[in-house]
Amino acid sequence: MKTKIYQFTLLFFSLLMFSCASEESLSSENTIQSFSITKESIKKEFTIGESSITGKVESTFELTDITIAISIPKGAKISPDPTTIKSISGPLAFAVTAENGEIKNYTVDINREPSTDNFILELNVKTLNLSFSADINKETGLITRRIPEINDLKNLNVEVKFSKHATITPDPKTIKDYSLPVNFTVKSESGVEKVYQVKLQHMDISISRSCSEANAWKWFGGDDRTNAPDILAYDRNVGTGQTVIVDKNLVPSTFRIHLAEGFSYDQERQEYNKPVTLKLIVRDANLNVLASTTTEVSGQFNGGFIPFDLQKLNLYLEANKVYSFYWYLVDGEKLGISASSSGNTNAGSGFCFNTGYSGESKVSAKTTLEDSKVWYKHEWHFNIELEGKE
Repeated sequence: MKTKIYQFTLLFFSLLMFSCASEESLSSENTIQSFSITKESIKKEFTIGESSITGKVESTFELTDITIAISIPKGAKISPDPTTIKSISGPLAFAVTAENGEIKNYTVDINREPSTDNFILELNVKTLNLSFSADINKETGLITRRIPEINDLKNLNVEVKFSKHATITPDPKTIKDYSLPVNFTVKSESGVEKVYQVKLQHMDISISRSCSEANAWKWFGGDDRTNAPDILAYDRNVGTGQTVIVDKNLVPSTFRIHLAEGFSYDQERQEYNKPVTLKLIVRDANLNVLASTTTEVSGQFNGGFIPFDLQKLNLYLEANKVYSFYWYLVDGEKLGISASSSGNTNAGSGFCFNTGYSGESKVSAKTTLEDSKVWYKHEWHFNIELEGKE
């Protein structure tokens, strides 16, 4: 009996010693060893205090869409899981639990520095068909733009974009009347204010550009010849074009093209002496059609400038952008009559010396001068006139 009691006592003592030894081997480490925030490719590391982590990031470092990385001792656990936190908008609390169950709490308080930006970045005037971006002088705060007269300065839709985190007064959405200068105050997140003054005016300065120097004349219109090589009678129609580049924003009112003489049949040298219709197509640099119109030419026309009225087209030409003006005789193939487009072969610079164009359509090829693919660059500069308001 004594032997059994002794064996039981020895077994109990051994289990007790093993349990105590196991508890003593569990780590009590429950500290945060490192703390960092990464946004895109930028990583910020922070100093760890006794029970808190505090710090600031630059105003441009937004605390959204971020990744938080925390290292803790081996075997410890942290709650909540840092990988689930994608933004910081206030203090955070973390609890680190050691292997032996001891818990240490941390408060994380990281903020973004207030932004000092107080800029108006864009001011756009929205109309039914167009949007006009104003010019902003960052030093003086003056914002200016001239817009077409068709728009009422007392009833404008203006969109203002300003610095992130800043505020603006008055609210641009409440302002419609820009017939007089309007002041806006932009206040940065840090409290610094800047005043901007907006001056919108009508484009009311009349201008006229004329290119009339001619030393060459190109076929324009249809063709009735039966004896021309590689050309069928009443098959083709030849048009003329010119690149237009203005140095200031322009609302064009009239565009004129020049023909050296009236229309006639080439084969019998007989004048047509009847009214004809010419068509004008205006395209942008990507050859998208911006507008088109027609004009009637009387049967008594015997040469000179022919006007196209552009006023109802609400056409707007931006400074230093490329526009292509193409014109041709409507039903030129069927009519078989032609005239001559006046051009200048001399080299030069400025409005009158931009790229010329020529286009040719054929009934036999089922092509039309409405298609930009039948137009090609021509080495001459064709005579044109342009009027409008800046």
